[in-house]
Amino acid sequence: MVVHNEIRNASRTVADETGEIVELHDGTRALIRPIRPSDRVRLNEGFESASTKSIFMRFLGPQPHLSERQLDYLTAVDHVGHEALIAVDPASGQSFGTSRYVRSKDQPDTAEFAIGVGDRWMRSGLGTALLTALVERARQAGIVQLTGLIHPENVAIKRLIAKVAGTYETKLAGPGALQVVIDL
Repeated sequence: MVVHNEIRNASRTVADETGEIVELHDGTRALIRPIRPSDRVRLNEGFESASTKSIFMRFLGPQPHLSERQLDYLTAVDHVGHEALIAVDPASGQSFGTSRYVRSKDQPDTAEFAIGVGDRWMRSGLGTALLTALVERARQAGIVQLTGLIHPENVAIKRLIAKVAGTYETKLAGPGALQVVIDL
């Protein structure tokens, strides 16, 4: 992973076969690595610890829990058409956040992305590190455009996208949703 130049106080410290360790603003270390089916419990625990507001901003509506089917979809990925990264505490394995993209079947050089960071880890540099790693993987996979749905009032994700990708476009995608378009 090449950490984007604009990441302040979050830096690359160690690379290994399983992922990349980054240091966050407060000195916490996070391992960013490809998600695995064995991550379903830690992913669910991370979801259950999130605030109602965070879940609403991420899913654009109420989401009381993740179903077994959703957990399968979110963790049993092929890392080709569906890439997903998870950030975990290297010592305990606790989930800090995830980022993912899913290629369009009609336009394989385009993918829809999503990112979720645990409430405790917001404003720590983790979102920047996760999105930077995802953008790098997307570029390596030949993806030239990422799209995503966001809540119009989600200022934090807009700042994050601008920080990592520079410019981006938004389009109205229906009531309560904007589509973000990032050219890589």
